Amino acid sequence: MSQSARGELVIGGGSDPYELYNTRSTLEIKESLAASALEMFPFIGELKVLRQWAGITDMTPDYSPIMGRSPLSNYWLDAGWGTWGFKATPASGFFLAKAISDNRIPEEIQPFQLDRFDRFHLVNEMGATAASH
Repeated sequence: MSQSARGELVIGGGSDPYELYNTRSTLEIKESLAASALEMFPFIGELKVLRQWAGITDMTPDYSPIMGRSPLSNYWLDAGWGTWGFKATPASGFFLAKAISDNRIPEEIQPFQLDRFDRFHLVNEMGATAASH
């Protein structure tokens, strides 16, 4: 929750559990956000919702990014960061550049390779993401 320059309260976070491609949240996510906000700030119970919006994020099944080689020759991946990729960009860029220049995957990004899904070896760091998934 934050307050805009005009005094409006902005409440957000989380992801719908459904694969959607629109900019309207489901009732389930709206109710969840409202319940969380009311638990912390009961006084907002009488406020009116002026507008709502949603966005599309590129999330993987284990909520962790995909980094490294792709099955295509000379095509590298750095995707699937969801709602927190902008904070990780300096580190991901560094390690991906290192992977490309050295032609080998650095230890730091080995768990995030695309083939982890084929091997059923998902990254178990869901709680480390910035958004409440």
